[in-house]
Amino acid sequence: MTTNLHCPSRRGVLAFALAAALAGVAAGGSAAAQDWPSRPVTLVVPYGPGASNDTFTRALADILTKKYGQPFVVENRPGAGGFTGANSVAQAAPDGYTFLEIPNSVVGFKPIMKVDLDPLANLTPIGLLARSPTAMVVPASLPVKTVREFIDYAKAHPDDTFYGMAGIGTTQQQHAELFNKSAGTQVKGVNYKSSADAQTDLVAGRLQLMFVTVASTLGQIEGGQLRLLAYTDSNHPASSPAAPTLAEAGVPGMEIAQIFWSIFGPPGLPDDIVTKMNAALNDALEDPDFQALMAKSGATSAPGTPADFVAAIEKEQAFLADFVKSVKME
Repeated sequence: MTTNLHCPSRRGVLAFALAAALAGVAAGGSAAAQDWPSRPVTLVVPYGPGASNDTFTRALADILTKKYGQPFVVENRPGAGGFTGANSVAQAAPDGYTFLEIPNSVVGFKPIMKVDLDPLANLTPIGLLARSPTAMVVPASLPVKTVREFIDYAKAHPDDTFYGMAGIGTTQQQHAELFNKSAGTQVKGVNYKSSADAQTDLVAGRLQLMFVTVASTLGQIEGGQLRLLAYTDSNHPASSPAAPTLAEAGVPGMEIAQIFWSIFGPPGLPDDIVTKMNAALNDALEDPDFQALMAKSGATSAPGTPADFVAAIEKEQAFLADFVKSVKME
């Protein structure tokens, strides 16, 4: 007599094994997030030391180091207008131990710099750090004290008026070219390895204009080496150095020229680590010393969710799509 025993099929065994493996991966991911951070975390700044990105990131690193008892280490990786450092994070392991701090110039990498790095496709958005209008600054030695006087000077000296930028496609170039379009000037761009290098030449009078954050030029403005002519918009702290908006100075249309500072992770970063890092970032933005630093630098904190950050990126992408059509970027 034959006895029929119930034996699982090969397909059933494989399906069970796959489900068990996926459950193990999920459990491992959750455990990794619960233990995070268990070793030093690198915060990549894709520009040289001294600029606002570096200043804000080092302040953030100090707060997070104290909060978690693990070193958050700032690593400057300048080059190619920020692409070098950003691309290194895009290639990093999605384990929660490498993050990128970068301004909204990251949105211009693909449409302006023509490099294959999209902030939504090739990075993981974590959250906004701060926002600020940009500041129109000139060397104190330049014989202009108002925006109108600068426009007149630039039109009278078209071959000898230059602006500085830390790479093709950076917000420094975007905002200077938007000013050219709005004011009818033809100030020519000079590309530098870093913003600090460009600002050195601006102070020395070898450049005549830069659109930068007050954060990166506050010392030179307060020290009388640079002159602040205007802001692109009025959304800066009351404690910032006084200056009109460009619209008030007779150049409308510059309000959209803003800076945001932000944090990204590598692509494929697990959701639970994204959530934990976003919460850590928002907590850091409540630190009184950090808020004082931002206020002194002309910026305001921008807490929010990763979804809020994605919406800000999409808005910037729409602006750049129209901007690239209307302004020649070289």
